[in-house]
Amino acid sequence: MIRNKYYYLVAGLPEITLEQGKLQFSTEQLREELKQDLSPEDFRLFEMLFLAEDNSNLLSLLLKEDRPLSAKGVYQPEMLAAEIKEPRTLMNYMRLFIESLSAENRLYPSLSPQNELTLLYYREMLEVKNNFMRSWFGFELNLRNVLLVLSAKKNGLPYENQVIAANSLADSMRRSSARDLGLASEWPWIDRLLQIIEIPDLLQREKAIDMLRWNFLDEQNTFNYFTVEVLIAFYIKLGIIERWLRLDPATGEELFRNLLGTLQNSYEFPNEFNIKDGRK
Repeated sequence: MIRNKYYYLVAGLPEITLEQGKLQFSTEQLREELKQDLSPEDFRLFEMLFLAEDNSNLLSLLLKEDRPLSAKGVYQPEMLAAEIKEPRTLMNYMRLFIESLSAENRLYPSLSPQNELTLLYYREMLEVKNNFMRSWFGFELNLRNVLLVLSAKKNGLPYENQVIAANSLADSMRRSSARDLGLASEWPWIDRLLQIIEIPDLLQREKAIDMLRWNFLDEQNTFNYFTVEVLIAFYIKLGIIERWLRLDPATGEELFRNLLGTLQNSYEFPNEFNIKDGRK
């Protein structure tokens, strides 16, 4: 399959600037630009990143929680509310969850509604055809589960019904009594994570976890140039920077410089392509 190449779009990413502790080009603005510039198929990959907002909205609507709904998902809140009554166009995992929650016998009665939805969500995301997206969601699921189990073990808390068992490794770590949960051969980053959870300072610990994410994205894109995967990784990193600018401006600015330095050192615009629309 021929993959779209976004030379000018990727080459223009370093133009994003940071002034007075704020990004001058946000993830929301990037999302709108990419909606215009990406092929419909590639933008659908991006939409998978927005489903977390829809999941939160869906839970709030079904559980009748009194809180503001987000407009940053794939589905507008009004549409989502209408679809709950008669699901037609929602993702398959959402339809399964709506049916389960309204049924007399739920699909996963031992799980909280939030964990049931998360389980169904990850199971569908792990089936996506794009290798990069499948790897990213797998990494996020594994990271989430490892952090949960290690933290629960450290504090003597139950965790069996909190692990999101969307893949076989989740069941393995749930049963393992080993310090590394028996995962050292599967995940080269498990030793680093064991060190991270021992960091006493909460902000430093969170920063180290985000750097694991950052490095994973870089590794996944080692041989990707000017493709949608590069843009997806950039969007995720930009979101990490936005979060840190709110939590700790110094860390946010450090990550921002890291992002620009990586891009400037990694991508050289090919002179042989004399195009104007960013695709080939």
